[in-house]
Amino acid sequence: MIDHHTILTFNHYKKGKPFTGSLKGMRYRIIKVSAENEDDTDKFRVDTWPEPLCYEATDPDKITVQLFAFSQEGYEDIIKYLNEKQTEYTPV
Repeated sequence: MIDHHTILTFNHYKKGKPFTGSLKGMRYRIIKVSAENEDDTDKFRVDTWPEPLCYEATDPDKITVQLFAFSQEGYEDIIKYLNEKQTEYTPV
């Protein structure tokens, strides 16, 4: 199960560095995406894909992208999303 300890703290993502992990057949990557214009806001980008390959070696067609608000609430939503999404993957 993915929790606060698994995906690091909210403050980690303020630096803009990606975090990757895996759980039971699913790999994931979380990164902060900066707003592109004044009317936009920063977001979390969460990519999920099937094991065994890393993000860079995976066919982009196999990667699912989901965006979340870059906030504590968005961070909590990511945890729920990843735990629900994992059921779509089969361990290798």
